Amino acid sequence: MRAILAALLAFGTILVLSPASAQSPTPDEGYSLQPATGNYLKIDRRTGDVSLCTPRGDAWSCQLIADDRRAYEDRIVELEAENERLAKQLAALKAEEHAAPLLGGDDERRLQEFFDLGDRMFRHFFDLVERLRERERAPI
Repeated sequence: MRAILAALLAFGTILVLSPASAQSPTPDEGYSLQPATGNYLKIDRRTGDVSLCTPRGDAWSCQLIADDRRAYEDRIVELEAENERLAKQLAALKAEEHAAPLLGGDDERRLQEFFDLGDRMFRHFFDLVERLRERERAPI
């Protein structure tokens, strides 16, 4: 009977203490120190940052360890921002391309005059060629 009572008491204690350990750490519990080959790893329980703490003279010095995952995530955020900026720039260029005519009114008129002149020159040239052919076919 005593064994069952002791087991229930132990089980109840575990249930009562479990929710307290699942809560977020208080400011006093914000860091955890773990031994690591003569030094200590300081782990920030809120952010997950890890620092290597080493003794230097009479004091301890902690240096943040680079987090590759965070570097990748930061780079992804940078690339997404650049991608968004370039997409907006491309959309603006496409809108500008469709909005503005390639040539102004005066340039358009001059280009049309040039094409008309070219058309007249080619017609005149082909007329001369046709007349030369007729002369060759005509009896002498």
